[in-house]
Amino acid sequence: MIATENKAKLSMLDAEGKPIGAPIPVQFNPDKYSKSWNLTWQEIGQTLQWTKTAPGDFTVTVKFDSYEQRKDVTRMTKKIREMLDPSAGRKPMGCLFQWGKAVFKGVVKSIKEDYTLFLPDGTPVRSELTLTLQPWPRELQIPR
Repeated sequence: MIATENKAKLSMLDAEGKPIGAPIPVQFNPDKYSKSWNLTWQEIGQTLQWTKTAPGDFTVTVKFDSYEQRKDVTRMTKKIREMLDPSAGRKPMGCLFQWGKAVFKGVVKSIKEDYTLFLPDGTPVRSELTLTLQPWPRELQIPR
């Protein structure tokens, strides 16, 4: 059982940006996450002029470990992949990452899983799941 106090959580969001189901706590809080901003420039004559800055992607890597249980770690990570993947038969529109004061609402752009430890028979028992979220579309954001 994962203690959920002060744990980062991932929630699936519907088309209105509201959570669907219960949030899933990560097993280990991330070591880091990153945000980016996109700057738009317009060429005017022989100079460039800045026109706008927009939020870019948010990337976070969360770790999972099942070595002590000697079980396939993908049993844990599959829940998150399926929760966030529309091809899994659900209708998520986005994801909400929450960890204390750090909150990011976005649309899943990519999910990457790296396996870093294995049992002698090749069963993966440690994994790093990297989620890249693009910002929630402004036109779908609920006014506050």
